[in-house]
Amino acid sequence: MTRYVVLAIGVVAAVGCIRLGIWQLDRLDQRKERNAAIAQSLARNPIDLTSDRTSVLIGADSLHFRRAVARGTFDFQRQVLVMARVHRGVPGAYVVTPFLVAEDTAVLVERGWAPAPDGRAVELDSLREPESGLVEGVFLPPPEAPRATANAESSWPLYVRELRPAQLARSYDYDILPLALRRTGGGEELPPALRAVSLPQLTNGPHLSYALQWFSFATIAVIGSIVLYVRLGAERSTMGQQR
Repeated sequence: MTRYVVLAIGVVAAVGCIRLGIWQLDRLDQRKERNAAIAQSLARNPIDLTSDRTSVLIGADSLHFRRAVARGTFDFQRQVLVMARVHRGVPGAYVVTPFLVAEDTAVLVERGWAPAPDGRAVELDSLREPESGLVEGVFLPPPEAPRATANAESSWPLYVRELRPAQLARSYDYDILPLALRRTGGGEELPPALRAVSLPQLTNGPHLSYALQWFSFATIAVIGSIVLYVRLGAERSTMGQQR
């Protein structure tokens, strides 16, 4: 291998690392924009689902992370369990219960997390609370990558891997709003085993540190290839003098 090949390999490796570092900086900018949009949405006045359900049906995509309040009644007979959800290292599941805001319309409310050794066997009877009342929460966007939800022949409760109201709606004989609500308030008489689920933290993530690592690798590649280039040149010069 000639010293020119070593230098070329170092340059190519450095260019690749720099491109990856720039890509991480782009992801950081995207994350900051997303966090700003979420913070702006959370700061807006909450939607009253009891009187305004049309806005959710029409503009669901624009209501991600929007706060909402509703008065209504829980349907504890047709609940959903989102399996394999870990809380502080303990396996469990999210308990999702339809909340009727009208006779023919309900919103799926993520009431909280409950422990389960296998990630699904939750004792729902012990998690009952007053059927009627006020619920406050935040609309969460559905997962991006689609997955199968529940077996259509399953009995209640339904067990799913991800909470997708649009797919679960077929299991109910009343309308289900297209966005689920993660409860953040109301329900002062919660069962002891039911834990509130916090909203996603608005952090910048590891993108900056990853970018710095890639730029460091680029620097190492350049310096290392130059050092080898000079060393190989010195060795060739020494061998020529010995001849």
